[in-house]
Amino acid sequence: MKYVIRLLYLLVFIASMALIVTGQRKIGPGGLATMLVGLLGILLLLYLYNKKYQ
Repeated sequence: MKYVIRLLYLLVFIASMALIVTGQRKIGPGGLATMLVGLLGILLLLYLYNKKYQ
């Protein structure tokens, strides 16, 4: 079960990075929105990681 969760975290990280890179290639509000969604994904992963150590 632990490996499945780690794999899910990895997939979310890769998808978030892909959204950020894709958003940088687009000019305008759509690209900015894409990058913000990617940033939210990374921040979610950081929150879930830090939640264990509180």
